[in-house]
Amino acid sequence: MGNDLKSEQIGRIGERQFELLCERAGLFCNKSSVDVMGWDFIVEFPMESIEQGVTLDQRPARGVRIQLKSTLGRSGSRIRLSLSAIDRLAKDAHPAVIVVFRMKSNGELQSGYLVHLIGDELARVLRRLRVAEAHRAHDINHADIGYDFEKAGRRFEPTPAGLLEALTLVCQQSPAAYTVEKQRQLAELGYEQGRFTAEALIRLEGPDHLNDLLLGLVPLKPHQLQVFDNRFGIRLPYQGMLFDDLDELRLIPPTLGSCDVSFRGPGLGPAARFEAEMFIGPPISGGPELLIRHSDFTIRFTPTGLKFETIPVLEGFQRNLAQWVELTRALSLMATGRATITISGNTRIPAISLPADQPIDGPYLDLMPLISEFLGGWQRLLVTAGIRSTAGIDFDAFWGANDARFAVDLFLNPKPLARMEFRELGSAEPPEIIEGLYYNSCSFADVSLTYSVKVLFTRTDDPIWRYRSTGFQPLDVRPKVDDHEEYGADQADAHGLSLIVDPKSITMIHEPSSDPALNSSDRSQ
Repeated sequence: MGNDLKSEQIGRIGERQFELLCERAGLFCNKSSVDVMGWDFIVEFPMESIEQGVTLDQRPARGVRIQLKSTLGRSGSRIRLSLSAIDRLAKDAHPAVIVVFRMKSNGELQSGYLVHLIGDELARVLRRLRVAEAHRAHDINHADIGYDFEKAGRRFEPTPAGLLEALTLVCQQSPAAYTVEKQRQLAELGYEQGRFTAEALIRLEGPDHLNDLLLGLVPLKPHQLQVFDNRFGIRLPYQGMLFDDLDELRLIPPTLGSCDVSFRGPGLGPAARFEAEMFIGPPISGGPELLIRHSDFTIRFTPTGLKFETIPVLEGFQRNLAQWVELTRALSLMATGRATITISGNTRIPAISLPADQPIDGPYLDLMPLISEFLGGWQRLLVTAGIRSTAGIDFDAFWGANDARFAVDLFLNPKPLARMEFRELGSAEPPEIIEGLYYNSCSFADVSLTYSVKVLFTRTDDPIWRYRSTGFQPLDVRPKVDDHEEYGADQADAHGLSLIVDPKSITMIHEPSSDPALNSSDRSQ
């Protein structure tokens, strides 16, 4: 009998045996009556019983689509299937498998194999379809795809228990999670190295321009641009509109990983530290360039030296307080022409320190030390008060920060620029020295605080301003209080001070300066 079996007989025997195995395994087997859907059977599992701890509304309906192939044992381990059928089967959102029965020559089942169309096997189908598209072989009804089911499949015993175990492993994931993962794979498989590639015609202005392009420092402006959808390494012309308005591109050079960049001055003052990324350029014009990139600056190490570049303008860029502190400190140090730059923290490049002995050019460099000192001082006051500033701050906000600058000056400047003056005490015998309390609140960016200082007033020979401040001692700083008068009275009692300088009686006077925004302040009562 075995030698006389024809292919259609083998197929019919396999189908009947499969239906019988499903029946004996307690599975519901539904045969396709129209052979265009890609599957021969839909096999469904019985619904779980409520005794298993699953509520009726949460019980999943589990099923699997099956393409069945039967072959004689002497025919080898390769089968061929219609590409159009596998196309539909593989793209179904439900679990989809190829079941292969290997038969003896007498029609008896010898072994079974299950090829699950997910992961690598799904990618194989998608790649085969991609090849057909690239060759414009759209009539996939007359194309096929081959499988070595021994290598690609999972062997199971052709018994009810063996079939049940094999199908259960396919359907063990929840149907919803399986569908999500299947759709992700259908969309992403083959694009692991990126989706788009492009060919562009550009004009180069010389080796330096090419180096800047390859380092991503200047944009690439193509005169002609053709974009390809690149899946499984097979390119097809891109037909969408994503790149219709594209005027320029920026290349991303090979990265060497993250690194730390610090700017230090000649003394023992605080350094400015940043986390940046390190890139390597191609060997053009004498050798490769090392690029350190941060959102606020770039540092280029070339065969001829070091080049530091920062953003061209400060206005229009918001940063939080901590970022402004580091940036203004770095610019202040670089402006002196006596800074040292240290690159460290990268496992592929040893730490290096180089002098930055060429002063930089840019706006507000003469004011940067004052701005940096204020921002660092304000940060210290917030730490003392237990406050944190996280909001984005515009550079223009510095010009209106006189109250906050005044507080920083009183608290942290050993020789404050600010001073206080008043006329007379009204006593018959005015003392030479008076101690008083000054308190106030101030704000900058998104935070406000209240503070108090002890003021030492000394009698002068000035016919109008008879007392002038000659020293300040910080007493308290905290988040802004609601009742200022109560706060002032409490601070005066706590520190034994009878003279209280009410901030409502203070008038601010600016002394002339080249930049009114950064004038020192006089306060008069």
